[in-house]
Amino acid sequence: MSVSPRDDEPTGRRSAGPPTETAGTAGTAGTAGTAGTTEQAQADGTAQQGKPGGSPLLLVLMAIAVVPSVVLADSFDAGPAAIIGGMVGLFSLVALMGGTLRADLRSAALVVPLLLLGAIVPRLLGEVSRPAAIVLVALIVFVGALLPLRGPTFANTGLGLGMTTLYSYAYATRGATDHQQVITAALAGVVVALLLRVLVGISDPAKPARDQVADVLVADDPSAATATAFDTWLGEGRPRWLGVALEGASRFRLAARAAELTADPSTEPETALRDRARAAAELVRAKKAPAPDAPTATNTANTATVDDPGDPSLARAAAALDAVEQAARERDTTPVSLDRRLRDDLRDSLLHPSARLRSVQVRHAFRTGLGMLVMLSVTADLGPHDPLVASALMTTFGILQASWRETLSKAKAKILGVLVGSAAVAVILLTVPEEYLVAVAGLSLALGLWYITTRPAVGAAFMVMVSVGLNAVTRDLDAADLLVQYVLLVLCGLVVGVVIGFAVVPAFRPPPLRQRIEEATEATTRVLQATAGVTHPHGAHALGSSAGVPLLALHRDAAQKQDELVPDHDDLDDRQLAELDRLRTGLHDLVTMVATATWDGASLTRAAELLRPEDAAATAPGGIEAEADGNAASSTLHDLAEQSGQAERYLLRTLPAGA
Repeated sequence: MSVSPRDDEPTGRRSAGPPTETAGTAGTAGTAGTAGTTEQAQADGTAQQGKPGGSPLLLVLMAIAVVPSVVLADSFDAGPAAIIGGMVGLFSLVALMGGTLRADLRSAALVVPLLLLGAIVPRLLGEVSRPAAIVLVALIVFVGALLPLRGPTFANTGLGLGMTTLYSYAYATRGATDHQQVITAALAGVVVALLLRVLVGISDPAKPARDQVADVLVADDPSAATATAFDTWLGEGRPRWLGVALEGASRFRLAARAAELTADPSTEPETALRDRARAAAELVRAKKAPAPDAPTATNTANTATVDDPGDPSLARAAAALDAVEQAARERDTTPVSLDRRLRDDLRDSLLHPSARLRSVQVRHAFRTGLGMLVMLSVTADLGPHDPLVASALMTTFGILQASWRETLSKAKAKILGVLVGSAAVAVILLTVPEEYLVAVAGLSLALGLWYITTRPAVGAAFMVMVSVGLNAVTRDLDAADLLVQYVLLVLCGLVVGVVIGFAVVPAFRPPPLRQRIEEATEATTRVLQATAGVTHPHGAHALGSSAGVPLLALHRDAAQKQDELVPDHDDLDDRQLAELDRLRTGLHDLVTMVATATWDGASLTRAAELLRPEDAAATAPGGIEAEADGNAASSTLHDLAEQSGQAERYLLRTLPAGA
């Protein structure tokens, strides 16, 4: 399977507060299908902020996960700790949903002990040694942030584990609880989550696998979709028809992208293929194979168009869709035989984010662990029964993201929500009688849960009233003082979340932009040079050939480095931003074209030369004009390499020496 996997980014998270405000964090995670993830057609609240409507998802999750967990915990005399069991049930469900039912139950052997560890040990340890408990919580959060290194299936696991640990540790129960009640509540929550996972998937256990393979045909990011689908396919027992469909879908996306770069200006064939791909995706998603006499999605006229010898990329794309449709109709469920060592090599080459110290995932894990350690230390003096500690910790956890842009996006939404919500709460406290505050808080909770996943700022504003109003009434606290404390703690969490890792810990920032440009170009050059010796018709060794693993690893390394070609703290002008975008796109398209067809060694060598620094490119034998008489595909390949090389040289020439 010829794919260019990329470094997985952690699943997006939302900030929230205790006890019910924390559900906002879970809701954003709960909309993620991974895990991903993804990747998981992940629902990122930031991307959806412009949508006017809300979502009932969190209300449904509260009903099916939190309520049964609380009832079960209470029936076993968990007492005030029952609410901990309810939220553990919700967060554990997030952690346990990453793939098919079969894969998730297998991963539960690792995940469930971690969830119980996070839900029980730090809280009990805190009664003996608070500093030791703080270190343990930070360590568990750090380990959770590293779990996606095991593959896309674990993209949501760290999120659920982190929220479980933080909430169980920090939630201030109304009344004393002993260790038996805490253990009972945690066990009840995990048991309910496991039962819900089974009930959700029992009617169609393989549905996520089919959906993820179908997503490869239509997803905006085919690389991430392919990596997630491949991991799920391995975990589902490697059914042959899904493997063939996945390889065909991957070949279709590669060929379709190559066609976009080389085809005639007319878009009619491409449009026909996209329509056919959508129909093939629905065929793969179907629970049962269609009837033998059911019509196919293939249109004879369109097939004739794309089979034109003058358009080989479109012909390859159409052939790939033929393979997908045939596999979806035949549904051969016999497992593909893969040597265990080869399977592990393929999984490592295709799926796992890089574990190097400065990789996206490891940097994020260090930032998250350190950020939580700082915030746990800041709130340590507030005491174990302060009702707003959990809110501050969950805010920090929600703000800490893999990139500066994502972190700022989450912080802006939270700041806006807190400012608007605080002003509204101040007016409510001055005008609404105290006996009505519980009703107002209940309404705010419903509206907050409705909007938190689609419009985070609006949801956060409503949640201010939930935290302040409910805690003021149920705990007999001064609402004004509580509001001031809430704002100060949330702002402190925001500062820690934004600053940690991006300013205080520069060692965990990405390498300088100049270095990232050079590394991405060099990694792409290595792919071109390595592919010169590959003779497989799809531009890489066949899936299942052990010789193909090193080339897949080179593709993965190049994709990771290309994805890092984005500004961090760099102050770039419009021309530099445009050139950086052109370089990233050009390098990615080069790898795509190389993975799509067979290329002669001379064409690949020439393309690699065009990516060299300015002095090497200028003195390369043959010059730019050497390929003017080559075929159209080679000409396009060299044009891409030349444009990418020009963008690289401009950026290296204009960036400051230390950038």
